[in-house]
Amino acid sequence: MSPKLKRNIWFVFIAANIVTVLFLLLACLVPFLNAGKHTFIALLGLVFPLLFLMVLCFFIYWLIRRSKWAFLSIAALLLSSQQVWVVFNFGFTKTFNANKAPDTLRVFTWNLSAWGVSAKGNNKNTTAAMVGLIKSSNADVLCLEEFLYYNDGQYQDTIIPALKAMGYQYVYFAKKEYTGTFFKELHLTGTEIMSKYPIVNTATFIYNEEAVTEPLIYADIKLNDKTIRVFTTHLESVRFGDDDYEALHNLKNPVKINIQETRNAGGKLKIAYRKRALQAEFLHNKITESPYPVIVCGDFNDVPSSYTYFTVSRNLQDAFLKKGAGFGRTFRFISPTLRIDYILADKKFNVVQYHVFDDVKYSDHYPVVADFEIERKE
Repeated sequence: MSPKLKRNIWFVFIAANIVTVLFLLLACLVPFLNAGKHTFIALLGLVFPLLFLMVLCFFIYWLIRRSKWAFLSIAALLLSSQQVWVVFNFGFTKTFNANKAPDTLRVFTWNLSAWGVSAKGNNKNTTAAMVGLIKSSNADVLCLEEFLYYNDGQYQDTIIPALKAMGYQYVYFAKKEYTGTFFKELHLTGTEIMSKYPIVNTATFIYNEEAVTEPLIYADIKLNDKTIRVFTTHLESVRFGDDDYEALHNLKNPVKINIQETRNAGGKLKIAYRKRALQAEFLHNKITESPYPVIVCGDFNDVPSSYTYFTVSRNLQDAFLKKGAGFGRTFRFISPTLRIDYILADKKFNVVQYHVFDDVKYSDHYPVVADFEIERKE
């Protein structure tokens, strides 16, 4: 190899290192910049794990070479620690104890993908299996998104009674304004809270007055002499179709990249970021208005290294970060780092255990469950 070629390769390598570090540092701005107004920064937050890994590889290389360039990489890694601690939990995986401890509240959340009807690649009737899984969770409170029932009463008359038979006698359902059809039958979807404990108050809020988004709901639940407020929400989806998923997959292979399809996918991401930023701020305001300790569940459609997550989770604790391990993936497609379904809670509660049912493939999302001691033990 000629000296000139070596110099050129070395220059490209140094430039790649600098650009990667710059992108990682820009991703560190995610908590502070509205994603709807700074889409590029938001996109960097989406690929934060990849950027972090690349900078880490550069650091290891420079360390082996005993080069001063290692200081650039280590500085970037240290500055990005805030995102690292919410993206990845360095704890050890613990076996989930199905037997709930006394004096604890078990909360279960799941984006049902309309009981599996709208799940990607699902062509089977999985309703009975999904209801069975909910039963086996032994949860006290269910927070369900994309809850589907048909207008003819088929689902309303069979699924809800099946859940009530398990002890969920208190139910609050709020449909979204948009209606559609599955198999030529009119259906309704929305968010729902079901509880074994009395629900004493409820409320529904429509995000941005946009009919296609499921509403935000809460239920005030009476636990003996205490009241807690449970929120359930489904923030704006990117609404990717098969073409969009294919476009993202093709980014790994430059030969297959379709510029128009990639641009379409990027446009959908931009719109979703703008809507979710407003929704996240609205949700945070409703949380702060609560006179009771809160538990917030739902499909945020955004990763932990996002403006959405940092806005909603402000002053709350993340059950995954307390008792989870690894990346805690909750969405089955695209990337193993996609944790977009959450259980957040007031810091007055003690998180006892947390679990993702990551072997369940009925919905596009995995169910998530967490146990709480309502009275924190110091």
